[in-house]
Amino acid sequence: MTDESSKIRDQSLPLVRASVAAPVVGALRNVGIEPAFVLGPLSLNEAQIMDPLNFLPHDTIYQVYLAVAEATSPDFCAQVGQSVDLVQFLPLGDALAEALTLGDFFTRFTQVVSKESNAVTQSLFVEGENAYFSAKRNFQVSTSPGQTDAFLTSIWISLLHRVLDFRWDPTQIILRVSDPDALPKQFHGVQAVKCGPQGFSIRFPSNWLSYRLFPEALENPPNLRILDRDLAAPQDFLAGLEGLIRVHLAEPGFGVDELANLCGFHRETLNNRLEPYGQTASQVIVRLKQEAAESLLIKGWKSVGETAQRLGYRDPTAFSRAFRKWTGMSPAAFKKSNKED
Repeated sequence: MTDESSKIRDQSLPLVRASVAAPVVGALRNVGIEPAFVLGPLSLNEAQIMDPLNFLPHDTIYQVYLAVAEATSPDFCAQVGQSVDLVQFLPLGDALAEALTLGDFFTRFTQVVSKESNAVTQSLFVEGENAYFSAKRNFQVSTSPGQTDAFLTSIWISLLHRVLDFRWDPTQIILRVSDPDALPKQFHGVQAVKCGPQGFSIRFPSNWLSYRLFPEALENPPNLRILDRDLAAPQDFLAGLEGLIRVHLAEPGFGVDELANLCGFHRETLNNRLEPYGQTASQVIVRLKQEAAESLLIKGWKSVGETAQRLGYRDPTAFSRAFRKWTGMSPAAFKKSNKED
């Protein structure tokens, strides 16, 4: 790898699979709240969160969790975490369910979870009588991850509780999170300790890792569909940015300023980050709009008006003008030409 490519990789946009927020968003309806009420102000919709192919900035996901908590209760996200179906939620959950022991499970998990984010490292470390499961953020957060960490640590504490069963001893656990108040007061007897926003950690006796892991501890459902095993979080900055743009292409008026805001950058900073690629943010957006427009028109099942709407154009005439500028021909002529071919 060249020095230039290493530099680009080091500057990758911190992204995480959007569906990490799916359980809390999906749980909103259980308490009579439409997800659109929570996601709308964040310029998101439920389909974008539920789609396992989408990746969003970590800070955007933190905003989703905070918004869910504000619309419900401070410990709502943690309560959802305690009851989540791990086989459905975790990456390659069906494969993880084949683990024989708790240690086997954590080892497998830390190997597959790297595909879920390009900016958070989760690891298991054993030192003498203690085991440490932790998550570390390799970027500076601009939105509190407290609710997200409450959800995630609730998953792991609840898993430990189910596996230990009658042997459960919460006094042997040290849990560190950025916002202990986001956890339920009755949290299996575990008292959380406050730490910084760069990650969380759970310390427990290392001999627990040898305990047998039974399928019911993961609530393993039958006939689970396996997601694409090769789908990983984008490591390259441009690739991550392109994925983020595609999620928002249908939003009217979506442009460089909106994209920069999603990334947590100033407009100038975003363009500076794209300099090694020889492109500006505006050029990237236009290129992806053109690619999407051509794809929709070639498929033949989208009219010019529908294609314009899918790309955020309220006026099909404005879309036609833009398309003619991109390709030198009208959308209708392009559609007809490719249909004939």
